[in-house]
Amino acid sequence: MEVQKVMVRECWKKKILRIDLSEKSTKVDKIPTDILDKFIGGKGIGTYFIYKELKEGINPLGPDNILYLLSGPLQGLPAPNVGRWSIVTKSPKTGLYLDSHIGGAVGREVKRSGYDVVAIKGRADKPVALVIEDDLIRFESAQHLWGLGVYEATPKLHEMSGSGSSVYAIGPAGERLLTNAVGCCEIAHQSGRGGIGAVLGSKNLKGVVANGTQKISAHDVDTIREINARLAKGWKERDVPFKRYGTTFLPEISNELGQYPTRNFRSGYFEEVDALNAEKIKEKYGLGNHHSCPHCVMRCTHAFETENPLNPAEKVESMVEYETLGLMGSNLGISDPRFVFKLNYICDDYGMDTISTGGIIGFAMELYEQGILTEDDIGFKLPFGNGDNALKLAKMIAEVEGIGEILSKGVETAAEEIGNGSENYAVHVKGLEVPAWDPRGRRGMGLSYATADIGASHLRGWPATTEAPNESAVDLVESMVDARNEKILTDSLEVCHFTYHLPMPLDDKIDALNAATGLKYDRASIMEFGRRIETLTRLFNVREGINRENDILPKRFWEPEISGPREGMASFVSREDFEKSLDRYYEIQGWNDNGVPTDESLRELGIAGLV
Repeated sequence: MEVQKVMVRECWKKKILRIDLSEKSTKVDKIPTDILDKFIGGKGIGTYFIYKELKEGINPLGPDNILYLLSGPLQGLPAPNVGRWSIVTKSPKTGLYLDSHIGGAVGREVKRSGYDVVAIKGRADKPVALVIEDDLIRFESAQHLWGLGVYEATPKLHEMSGSGSSVYAIGPAGERLLTNAVGCCEIAHQSGRGGIGAVLGSKNLKGVVANGTQKISAHDVDTIREINARLAKGWKERDVPFKRYGTTFLPEISNELGQYPTRNFRSGYFEEVDALNAEKIKEKYGLGNHHSCPHCVMRCTHAFETENPLNPAEKVESMVEYETLGLMGSNLGISDPRFVFKLNYICDDYGMDTISTGGIIGFAMELYEQGILTEDDIGFKLPFGNGDNALKLAKMIAEVEGIGEILSKGVETAAEEIGNGSENYAVHVKGLEVPAWDPRGRRGMGLSYATADIGASHLRGWPATTEAPNESAVDLVESMVDARNEKILTDSLEVCHFTYHLPMPLDDKIDALNAATGLKYDRASIMEFGRRIETLTRLFNVREGINRENDILPKRFWEPEISGPREGMASFVSREDFEKSLDRYYEIQGWNDNGVPTDESLRELGIAGLV
């Protein structure tokens, strides 16, 4: 259905701030209102710009790659759970499209400075920090911060601006161009997956400080307030585990479904999961501190006390969530949460993705147990469950030392260099390590991993089931696409993914969007919007060489589960069923049999002129 337009679009600033670090220059361009209408914000508008402005085949770590920092139409308004923002760029890990959605106020402060988008290209000759304060844009020297961890660098970056600033920073992993490097917003919130931290490092950009003062308006702010008040009231009355523990209650849930990654995904069932029980670890190690996003009633980020593994005499906070409890806990055969806290702290301070880093360490542990890597290769024994040596290896990866130099490149590249059959144990999709949900525990979920635009991601829509994968998944494909389309809207509005716990249904998101913009989106036009963005990310990846041959699952997920509730099951009942499910996915999206969007589909979605 066509979106009916009106003249009021007050929630957008209609500007993109362009930064060239090589020249230390700035430029402001207008964003046409028809582009904002069609691409909304966040992931949507970032996808438009990256497809339009990045040339095929550029080096992700070269000066021509562009970082797009993105807000959405609800930032700065009294809307529910909008303390989020996004980055879109080309991934140095996969060489493909990459978007990441982050907690913190950088997006709000960028918007309050007058911009919907900040586009950063080039490379500074020396380390810098970018400070955005309304129309005052400064390039501050960051030479004194280069080499510092995120915990130490973040408060120093705050000193570059006044009260109310928000900071996004990289650690040494990003400076060393590790492909598992992240950026960290206010320490606790990471732009995880795909190597965004390395893109900042390649540009000699230590961090971004944003601090704006402009007012943000809306077409109908009263409706937005009503939605916010109703959802906040409902949340106050709810009694769910997420409210008490954030995502740390999920290990037992995923374990019961056979989805909790165990010993490099040998299984989705961890026999020692009780040691990672949320209530127990909160009671024993919880600090009661929250480091949650602004404008959030859910407050899911909790802090736990641990020793600083880089300075054992110091007590520190570690903000552990479910994915880390999976990849740094059960995936390494580790049941003692204190090791998970320390591994998480190392990753946060160096600026590394805990999902990819946990996947890398688990891969190395299995290679050790298979005899492909030896004690001489590593420098110490590395069996599953050895927390002390997992910590040693995490630091070696961060410091690019010894075997850490090879492993720091990720499991796909490391397997190519190590050889000797190690590729059989490299659990990734399109070069991106797999998150903490084993697809052998849920019918059809493997299709989401296989087709996700960034590689293996758990945030690209799940099929509407918790059933075991013991029958055909073809009937679930449409529900997965619907969920993916709604997630694309969520990431374009910059609303938190966890609002499904409130719950904040799709209709509330659409009503908030329409109240902010004055437009008339409905369910049909939002599903079309989701297809438009998914198709454009696919076109970006097709331009980089992706086709059906790349929409696959790793060998491990075709091996039967060895224990637990899904024992004996693989991701699909057969490879034929996987291929039929993939065919159905392409059909719904309007792509041909090779996974390439058709000309007819491009015309339907209104992007034929862009391609």
